[in-house]
Amino acid sequence: MKNSEDRSENIFFLSSQATPKTPLPAEKDFSPSPNSVSILPFFLELTDRIRGSMAAMKTLAFYSRENFRDKELGKYFYQVVTEDIEKTISLLDCFFEYLNLNNPVKKVHTINTMLEEILKEKQTEFEKKNIRIVKKQFEADLPETSLTDEQLSFILNSIFDYILFSSPLNGGMGILTRSIESNQWNGEGKEHLQKDTKYIEIIILLKYVNPLRQVKDPLASIPSENQEERMDLILQLVKKTVENQRGAIKTKVTTKNGMNLISVVLPIERRNVFQFLPTADRHKMWKKPD
Repeated sequence: MKNSEDRSENIFFLSSQATPKTPLPAEKDFSPSPNSVSILPFFLELTDRIRGSMAAMKTLAFYSRENFRDKELGKYFYQVVTEDIEKTISLLDCFFEYLNLNNPVKKVHTINTMLEEILKEKQTEFEKKNIRIVKKQFEADLPETSLTDEQLSFILNSIFDYILFSSPLNGGMGILTRSIESNQWNGEGKEHLQKDTKYIEIIILLKYVNPLRQVKDPLASIPSENQEERMDLILQLVKKTVENQRGAIKTKVTTKNGMNLISVVLPIERRNVFQFLPTADRHKMWKKPD
């Protein structure tokens, strides 16, 4: 019978029981008022309609200038209309930027969203190695991490690159994100974690077909010694980055059942983080579902 530690680390047996949430200390709320945020989707819709009308007017003016008997007058007409349209569009852009600066968007779901994006980007590579995503279990209200987006992207992309370059063919992969207490995590580097503090854990578990045919450490099974050294260097760089940000990482290989685990623990950002989104991202956020 498997012991409790093995079961807790096996993502295929992890239950959906949520860890009780510890309330964060109260802090001043700098978030925009609901009323001001609620007008943004209407303004974006209005902006789109006005821009469309302006573009149509500019096109109409362009073709209408040829209908003037006085060609100079037609040219002047087109110039005046075009300038007015461009001024109106500039005014709309200015007003939009004003709303953007005064109504920042609260940063949420960063880790889960980034994982989904990376998996989508690397889907073809996983398919080539016949590695299927068997299970994804993402905590719905996962807190934000204190790491920057660039640091988080480096860590996650490097881990999946390591998996792709070093893992054998045929297998299943499970991914889990959750909030944990520091005393719930056991692994090398635990001394870097603060006691009685909540952290974010990202678990990536791989299970290979015909595990007995694999080498002792499937995560490091590279034909070339030079390639193996490069793969190990990737994990070392990831480990260094994680530990520099007060986190920890562990890997575990179970050759008997062909399971390999990578667990990353990251510190939680206890402040509310707001960001200013570009126009294109704002449109995506407020776009109505089809």
